[in-house]
Amino acid sequence: MSLGLARTSLLNGAAVATRLVTGLALNKVLAVYIGPAGFGVIGQFQSLVAMLGALAGGAFGNGVTKLTAERSADPARQLAVWRTAATLALMGSAAAAGVLLLFGGPLAGWLLNDASLASVMAWLALALVGIALNGLVLAALAGLKAVGAFVAASIAGSLLSVVLAVTLVVQAGLYGALVAVAVGQAAASVASIVAFRHVWKGRWSALLGPIDRPAARALGGFALMAAASAVVLPLGHIAIREGLVRLGGAELAGLWQAMFRLSDTHLLLLTTTLSLHFLPHFAEIGDGTLLRAAVAKGYRFVLPLVCATALAIWLLREPLVKLLFTREFLPLTEALAWQLVGDVLKIGSWVPAFTMISHARTRLFIASEVVFTLVQIAACLAFAARFGLTGAAIGYALTYALYWVFVHYQLGRLTTRLRPPPMLTNGHAGP
Repeated sequence: MSLGLARTSLLNGAAVATRLVTGLALNKVLAVYIGPAGFGVIGQFQSLVAMLGALAGGAFGNGVTKLTAERSADPARQLAVWRTAATLALMGSAAAAGVLLLFGGPLAGWLLNDASLASVMAWLALALVGIALNGLVLAALAGLKAVGAFVAASIAGSLLSVVLAVTLVVQAGLYGALVAVAVGQAAASVASIVAFRHVWKGRWSALLGPIDRPAARALGGFALMAAASAVVLPLGHIAIREGLVRLGGAELAGLWQAMFRLSDTHLLLLTTTLSLHFLPHFAEIGDGTLLRAAVAKGYRFVLPLVCATALAIWLLREPLVKLLFTREFLPLTEALAWQLVGDVLKIGSWVPAFTMISHARTRLFIASEVVFTLVQIAACLAFAARFGLTGAAIGYALTYALYWVFVHYQLGRLTTRLRPPPMLTNGHAGP
């Protein structure tokens, strides 16, 4: 493992450790105060927050990271990227907030099965600007390779979010949990902005102004890819939860959501390292042979780790579920083996998938997100109809097995295309 990757992983590990501890504490509080059925409702709202956060400007994050890294020698062009992304984020946040304020009641009735929770939509509308800016600031720090500042912002943001969430859940139960989901990332943006200020000493007013058209075009492809992930995947999860409610009631959907929270928690180190290290690293590579070598290095790093953590979770599954949730959640242990297999396949597939993002293969990425989300919905619900919660986990694992085959094939096509031209005998490249 290279020194850069080792340093990134070690520093990122500190942030992940904080997020793990705070996330696990919050899981326990949620399990005690809202139970399995409440987990399903929280999951539905989290999907909505993810979608609107992307549409409000968070979708520019990967583009900001790549373009910031590429323009490291040209601060003026970096600033144009940041200013354009911030301006578009403010515009998108205002539009999304207007929709929430106008249609909060019907949306709460459809998504949360309770139109009286419309005021939660108002909280989300107020928080959207903070959510979008938090994502953009962290993306800029990643592109600047300011790993220390990124980690400090992540740790402080996690602590702020969890203190707020626990307070609201204890005071107001499910309603408090929903408000915490709505405003948590906005609260974390305070820490992100402070960390960014320590790295960047320019004038804040320089981040506001007219949109730079070349920067907007460059960000556009990344925004489409991120929006595809941030909209299509949450919509898919909403469809799966609604299907599970029809098949086995709110408790089945809640157990599935708790199982996914467990997956997200144990994959946290790997997913954040992929975004923080591999995305800007892959973006800098223009040679197919070197890109293959970088992906192979990624496999050597992530696969042993994800296999080890998956095995540890499976061996400790019952005491772990009791510790992190409550005894009501023990039925999810019957499906956990297949879920963990899916986690391994997911992380393995994400390594070559990041080459599609880093090399802006926009149409291919969006098409694959749509197709494989539909595959996951169909597979999870088809198997769940026969095998219950275990069937949903089987569908998840099958989807990522197919996805890994697909993205690895696409990696081969990309590296062939990036192969450098043959050199002539005089040392100059061929035509």
